[in-house]
Amino acid sequence: MTADKQAGSEAVTKVTVEKGRNGQYFFALTFRGVTYPVKGPFANPMLAAAAGQATVKALEAQANGRKA
Repeated sequence: MTADKQAGSEAVTKVTVEKGRNGQYFFALTFRGVTYPVKGPFANPMLAAAAGQATVKALEAQANGRKA
């Protein structure tokens, strides 16, 4: 399960959810071309995806704050 975002010339932002060997879920995040460490575990893929999207929103807010 992935969620991609690309706006114009900006680098790709992507959240990828994967199931681990133990049956728990994790997300990997690429934000503006930078890959961050895997986060988790989560009980189901929806929780992992929601946490990944929340992290993207926080990174976007932080990046937008620096531009001002």
